[in-house]
Amino acid sequence: MRQKGLTLIELFVAMGIASVVGVLLLVIIVSSAGVFYKESSKLTEGLNINDTLSKVRETIKQSSAIIVLLTQGGDTYTSGATEIVFKVPAIDSSNNILANTFDYFVFFLDSNKLRFRTFPDALSFRKAQDQIFSTSVDSLHFQYYDLANPPVEVIPINAAKVKITLTLKQKNGLNYEKTTATSEANLRNL
Repeated sequence: MRQKGLTLIELFVAMGIASVVGVLLLVIIVSSAGVFYKESSKLTEGLNINDTLSKVRETIKQSSAIIVLLTQGGDTYTSGATEIVFKVPAIDSSNNILANTFDYFVFFLDSNKLRFRTFPDALSFRKAQDQIFSTSVDSLHFQYYDLANPPVEVIPINAAKVKITLTLKQKNGLNYEKTTATSEANLRNL
């Protein structure tokens, strides 16, 4: 009578096939995880750059002027290629503009961080802020223009329009990827 079962050779062949299938599945899973990480990093970076430029654009539109120099609490901020100081009408508790009263907003690069600071007037209902909008900034560049057609680049105090170029750098595996975006907006009432 013959017994049913597997021979040792059949068992080794089955284990070999299972090992090959397992390795292939592992390669597919690792590859998919890498693609997911890379794409989610790009998405996060894209959202970060869009949110940041949106906030800067919004501030430009609220501003009545660009200030060349602002000193607050021992720190000095100067409008130029990598830093900008906005003069913004102050507001009361109902968000109405206070006549001849101004708050100051500053965007500047601090190492690889894009920082935003608010310095409200004593009569203003805005809160003082110190926010970090992005921690992966490679470069930040402001350009100042008048309203001529075509626009002519001017010094910050004469600007009616500001162009912002922001480049973020994100680690992607062993390399760094850079994403650059540009936006521009006119100052308030211009």
